[in-house]
Amino acid sequence: MNGRAIVMAASLLLVAGSIRAQENPEMQAAQQELQSARGHLQAAAHDYGGHRKQALEHVNKALQEVREGLAAVEGKEHRVEHKEQKLERRMEGLKQREEKMQQ
Repeated sequence: MNGRAIVMAASLLLVAGSIRAQENPEMQAAQQELQSARGHLQAAAHDYGGHRKQALEHVNKALQEVREGLAAVEGKEHRVEHKEQKLERRMEGLKQREEKMQQ
């Protein structure tokens, strides 16, 4: 495999990752907002009669639900990611071999 083919394969991996993120923009946005809310709650100076703790628990539960929802929709994408990781390892091996051959 030549250098150009390696670059093309790497580009395809990057495009595939960005396409997956675009397929669920609302869920991705919700996840980011919940993570932000969790940070604000954790930084709050008072416990507010136990309500801050309860709010954190609810936000953590909501984050878990979002992750599970994305996983359910992206189940087949996880298999693709596994294949992409294998491809990345193979590409790295090919790069190393190509570098050795050029020396």
